[in-house]
Amino acid sequence: MKQPTPGSAHLGFGSAAAGALLAACVWTTGAQAQGLMFDERLWREEVAAGGDDAVEAGWYELEVADDAVRVRAARPSIHEDAPRGDAIYVQLPATRLLEGVRLNYLFGQAGFRPVAGRSYELSLGRTDFRFHMESSGAGTELNVEYGDAAYRYMLGLPAAATRVHAIADLDGDRNPDFLVEVGDRFFLLLSSHAKPGANRPSAQLWAAR
Repeated sequence: MKQPTPGSAHLGFGSAAAGALLAACVWTTGAQAQGLMFDERLWREEVAAGGDDAVEAGWYELEVADDAVRVRAARPSIHEDAPRGDAIYVQLPATRLLEGVRLNYLFGQAGFRPVAGRSYELSLGRTDFRFHMESSGAGTELNVEYGDAAYRYMLGLPAAATRVHAIADLDGDRNPDFLVEVGDRFFLLLSSHAKPGANRPSAQLWAAR
């Protein structure tokens, strides 16, 4: 697998995303409901505090390390008493993620900072793909191409600093899924939710500074 940049160390979301919350909403197209994404503190306070019986199915815990993303079903009973501050939690309507260790690019603690307008050609398993960022006064976009189709994601703030924290197959369709930070927001982009052309993020987390 080709790597855009080397690195090592564990990625911690707790400090960057403390106090984050986004209510679920329906896309204007009506095609897909946008998911929930919490940091660890909010997961414990708003969801896990009710115990296993109070937690709806479909929550997943994502831990991003230097070469992998660990995915598991999120239940209060599986967590240690002491917060780790290094995980995020997502609930995605009608979507199953693959549990276990998913291969990730070696981005390191700081993530990978793509240069706006520069194309990156990579491969994930047997899937070749390319992506590039565009950032202007109109906003920040991630553009991805694979399988003879192009997918465009609008990711909010104009000309905002961008980091890619993970590229891995999280939903089992063999296509790349992205975890991206733009300004003070995190976005999860699942290929199984995407259609050629313009797309909304699968879930997003607004980080309180």
